Amino acid sequence: MVPLFRWAPWFALVLGVFSLVLLFGFEDALVVGLFGLGCALVIGLMEPVAVWWRFTSDEMISRTVVGSADAQSFRMAVGTTIREEIVWQELPGWTETRQGFVLETLDEGAGSLSVPHRAFASDEDVTSFRTLLENHIGPAK
Repeated sequence: MVPLFRWAPWFALVLGVFSLVLLFGFEDALVVGLFGLGCALVIGLMEPVAVWWRFTSDEMISRTVVGSADAQSFRMAVGTTIREEIVWQELPGWTETRQGFVLETLDEGAGSLSVPHRAFASDEDVTSFRTLLENHIGPAK
């Protein structure tokens, strides 16, 4: 099921177009056309503003995640408050996209972990992480 907020930009666009038609097509529809444009603007900006608010109001979300990996496990930390270590056996599969690595997890709450390529200091680090994944999890799916 697709969340309904994904349709909000399209709905805002259609509402904006209809409002412009009312605004410029009919002389008596000035108030209705302006109201429709205002509503389209609010609907179109609701989700981006909500995401911005979540990221700026929650201290943990906006913090940098630090990670490391070796032959035993994959570790992540957010400051000094959240630390997680995942042994390779808890990661059943992985794939690589243009932006980074997607690690499948056995955890029912989070179906996958994302490790962007920009998280690595160099191309050699990316290659080293890819080799760790291949050796401990298997080939990419």
